[in-house]
Formats: sequence, C-alpha cells, structure tokens
Amino acid sequence: MQLHNIKNYILLLLIGIVFCTCSKEKYEATVPTYITINDISLTTNQSTQGAATENITDAWVFVNDNLMGVYELPATFPVLVEGNVSVKVFAGIKDNGVSTFRKRYLMFDPYQENVNLVPGESITLTPTVTYNSGVQFKWMEDFENASLSFLYHAASDTIVFKQNNSVSTGLNSGEVFLDANMNFFEATSIAYNDIPRSLSPVYLEMDFKTNEPLLIGVYHDNEQYGVVTLNTTDEWKKIYVNLTDVISAKQSATAVKVFFGIQATSSNPFLTSNPNIFIDNIKLLHY
Repeated sequence: MQLHNIKNYILLLLIGIVFCTCSKEKYEATVPTYITINDISLTTNQSTQGAATENITDAWVFVNDNLMGVYELPATFPVLVEGNVSVKVFAGIKDNGVSTFRKRYLMFDPYQENVNLVPGESITLTPTVTYNSGVQFKWMEDFENASLSFLYHAASDTIVFKQNNSVSTGLNSGEVFLDANMNFFEATSIAYNDIPRSLSPVYLEMDFKTNEPLLIGVYHDNEQYGVVTLNTTDEWKKIYVNLTDVISAKQSATAVKVFFGIQATSSNPFLTSNPNIFIDNIKLLHY
C-alpha cells in the first residue's frame, strides 16, 4: 500500500472514531426526563374572588425561566435538562373561547415547584394556580345575594331572573327566558369610569349555557361594540372574554359598561321558539 493511501486510511479511521464518539455522547446527552401534567386547578378566596370555576386548557412550562413548550392538557412531554431545577407552570386559556387564540392567562400567578430531573425517569406535577394579588375584581355577580347587579336596555323584553334549577356552582344562577312574543334582551353592568385603557389586561369571566347565540360586548358611553358571540351549549361552560383592546380603543369615552344581549329580526330569527340562557359566576377583572 502506498504511503499516501496509508495516511488517508488512518485519517478516515480517526474521523470515524471521533464521529462515533460524538454521536454516542450526543445520544446519551439527549435522554430526557418526562413530565406529566394532567390538569391545572384554581384556588380562590370565595368571599373576595368568587367561585373557582375554570377552563384551563394549556400548560406553559418554564424550567429555570426558559420556556420548554406550551402543552394542551393532559400532557406528557420530555425535558432535556437535568438536576435540581425550578419549574414554573402558567395556566393557558382559549382567548374568547377560540381554540386558535391560546394565551397565558395573565390574571393568574404561575405554579412553581423545585424538582430533581433525572434522565430516563418520569414525574407528575399537579399545579394549582391563584389570582395575582394585583388583580382588581371590578364586578362580581354569583346570584347568591338577595338583589342582582344588572341594568337593562329600555327596550329589553325581559330581565335576568335568579333560579336554582340549573346552576354552575352555589345555590343559584341567572336565567333569561324569552317567549314567542319577545325578540330582544339586553342587560348591562353599571358604568365604570376607572377601568384602565392602556392595554392593561381586562377580562370578563363567566359560566354559561344557552340555546341561543349570546352577544357580549361593551358600551363606550352610548356607543356599542360587540366582542364575542357565545355558541349554543346544553352543558355549563366557562369563557374568558378579552376586553383589553376594545376598552383601550376609545380613550375619549367617559365610562364603560359590559353588556349581554340577543335580538331576533325578520332576516335573522331566533334558533328556537323559546330562547333560554343561563349565566353564573360573572367576574370583570383588571389590573
């Protein structure tokens, strides 16, 4: 064998050894720890923060303040970090109930736990979140008090009644019923002049079930802006309505109020002969 061929052979052999060694080290270094999160629960102070109903759909997971990923629950996922680490789990929601608009819910503090991640092993976390201490509960209506906190449009054919046949939590919920001679309902909160309009988060939370699409929005003084229409459902659901942009859009308005409403017209009649809407655990939140 010629000398230059021997040199080439040795060089290729050395490259192969180095490649195999690096590949082996790389393979061994990518053995993950698997973390399982089945759900994220909410804890509240009932008297000041209302019921702990939630619709947390996703986990935003950080390890040592580095984002590992966003996972739809329940989830099991690999983490390529080992040793004693800080894990933070933020609750994720469907903004306005839309599955393509997934966000961290900024009204909740994250769950935090120090864990030891061992490659090849699995751990299960059971996160519980709470409202951030800076969150202001501007309006709460859980239908447990003697009187209700709604105002009504002058032309509304009916009002919200307190009842106990179908509730989300507690003893009572609100019900709206329209008979065949009724075609319009609208209820509002009182007017607020101190809700931030600087793109600071503002959300309306509520539990609902309805056989008619229900429009939710805001009034800027007398100007009305729809935000989201709730789909029909025969089971109680929770929604987080993001009011941040629509409230911040009208800086000149002196007051803001939230509304709920349905209306039938000749070109857009009700889906049913007797619209029936149930609502519970209303919360208007901001920082």
